[in-house]
Amino acid sequence: MRTGFICGCGHSGTTLIATILASHPDVYLPFDETNIFFKWTPLAMFRYWKLKLAANGAGKSLLLEKTPRHIRRVARIRTLVPGARFIMPVRDGRDVVASLTKRLGDPKEALDRWITDNGLVLAERGEPDVLIYRYEDLVEEPAKVVERICTFLDLAYSPDLLDYHKRPPNWFKSSGAQAEQQGHVALRNQQVSQPIYDGRGRWRSEVGDLELQDLMQGRGAQLMKEFGYR
Repeated sequence: MRTGFICGCGHSGTTLIATILASHPDVYLPFDETNIFFKWTPLAMFRYWKLKLAANGAGKSLLLEKTPRHIRRVARIRTLVPGARFIMPVRDGRDVVASLTKRLGDPKEALDRWITDNGLVLAERGEPDVLIYRYEDLVEEPAKVVERICTFLDLAYSPDLLDYHKRPPNWFKSSGAQAEQQGHVALRNQQVSQPIYDGRGRWRSEVGDLELQDLMQGRGAQLMKEFGYR
């Protein structure tokens, strides 16, 4: 069975592309961030085996898993899952910092995460088992980008994939969570239950001057330039 992993910096469109691809008839995707490759190796492999068993039972040919933080475990995944392929979305650091700050409450933490995780993405550029694309390009030309990803994963492309929102999954669970977390869960489920959400430019009203300066002139500037955001 073929296996693919969607990873990168959170709030860069990982859930969006996972939801689109999950509507493919040949794809099995658990609607949960498993984090399994942060586990002790025997436990990680046991949980991975269970996912493969579920995919086989569903008659699917591709197991696809989405955990953004797995960008920090790519080398380990390559060792444990030979032949795995990786889909890595990137997004304008200004918009990611705006989005993450709303969730985390700390713009410095949001900025650190974007720089750290996208530095790891950049290090994978050019690897034959990695496909990197920009969230903004998906918004502009969804059919072109999704077809490119399907080709990379050896999946047949169909325009019906862009109708994913007509069959929305329940990605996030809120039972027992605090009210703030429940609100975040409801918002995320609402976003993946509509056509491709254009979240470009939110930074203009949500990002402070210090964070902008760090992204455009400071320690995030080279990454912004490498991904075409200057």
